[in-house]
Amino acid sequence: ATARLIYVTGVDRFLPPVFGRLHPRWGTPVAALVAQGIAAALFVVLGQAGASVKGAYDFLVSMGVITYFIPYLVMFAALIKLQRQPLPADALRVPGGMAAAIVLALIGMTTLAISIVLAVFPPGQGGSGALKVIAATVLVVALGIALYARGRRAMG
Repeated sequence: ATARLIYVTGVDRFLPPVFGRLHPRWGTPVAALVAQGIAAALFVVLGQAGASVKGAYDFLVSMGVITYFIPYLVMFAALIKLQRQPLPADALRVPGGMAAAIVLALIGMTTLAISIVLAVFPPGQGGSGALKVIAATVLVVALGIALYARGRRAMG
């Protein structure tokens, strides 16, 4: 799935076009697969730095949880903001109106925030594990923001 995301990002020109090309014979996104392999190897090596295999696994899971949940925080915040917008004719509002939407969004955001905070502290790794998770997550998010900004500039 990650290679497919890299491929689509290349197709949409947020990454260089080489990532959006398919192999002529097999139809696979070769550059995207190679990039995914290199990134996975890099994160495995970084995760192993000063840790056991279990520690590296916990590090990767923590990073995955955090980076996976950040977009959901934005989604719940958007639910609140969109309650003030006019709806298209075929769209439905959250049952219960604005009050219910705000309560549901706040419950979702609170649950996600607690999950993210707990994921920062991999089991048995103490403060150094938390610092490693935070640093790696900030790096991944910053890379994503930089790639998005690059793609936006390329689109004009």
